[in-house]
Amino acid sequence: MLKTKPRASVVRQYGILSARNFGFGRAIRAVLGLILVLGVFATAGIARAAKPEIDPTYADGQTYYMIGPHMIVGAMDTQPNLYAHSQELYLLSYPIPAGGGAPVFASGYTPQCNPCFHPGLPPPFVFHDHVVTGAPGLGKNGTAGEFKGPWKVIVLQYVDSVLTDPNFVPAKSAADVDLYEAQGKFKLLNGGLTHGDNPFEIETGNVLICPLVSPNA
Repeated sequence: MLKTKPRASVVRQYGILSARNFGFGRAIRAVLGLILVLGVFATAGIARAAKPEIDPTYADGQTYYMIGPHMIVGAMDTQPNLYAHSQELYLLSYPIPAGGGAPVFASGYTPQCNPCFHPGLPPPFVFHDHVVTGAPGLGKNGTAGEFKGPWKVIVLQYVDSVLTDPNFVPAKSAADVDLYEAQGKFKLLNGGLTHGDNPFEIETGNVLICPLVSPNA
């Protein structure tokens, strides 16, 4: 997100536009294009008559639950006004070990989705957390005023070293996402700035409609 820091100054300060990370971004950008077409989630896999889908989500350091979400694919183009007024939903993915299987954390952490095979989400991103900018009940001086039903879906991926860091703590708020971007804890998935103006973030162009975010799912 990095809304409080000029992009160029952050890049210069931390040297984050490395050839290695930039190459990674170019290599997977074609795969990430699938997200734009198919959506990170699909309504066919979400709508259930008996029980709505429940996705654990971090908001302002707490765990909440998104109840019965519905995806609008391509909303950036088909519903630009809705997209412009949507808050960010960050899908923060974890690297998969070279030999495959679930990532193992030296810190003992377990991702919220471990894994979650949301239709349209490429395999490299199935192990992930969700972070939103606010939720009900966080207080007038917190992020409650930012809570809205529509969320624009943004994909990031942590650098490999988070798996071996015994002190790793995941981002649990939008402020944490800003901080971790500044510290270079995410890969440059969008190094060419083809999917938004942030080198770490892929704007999928999709919007998630979630009528309720509750800590009591």
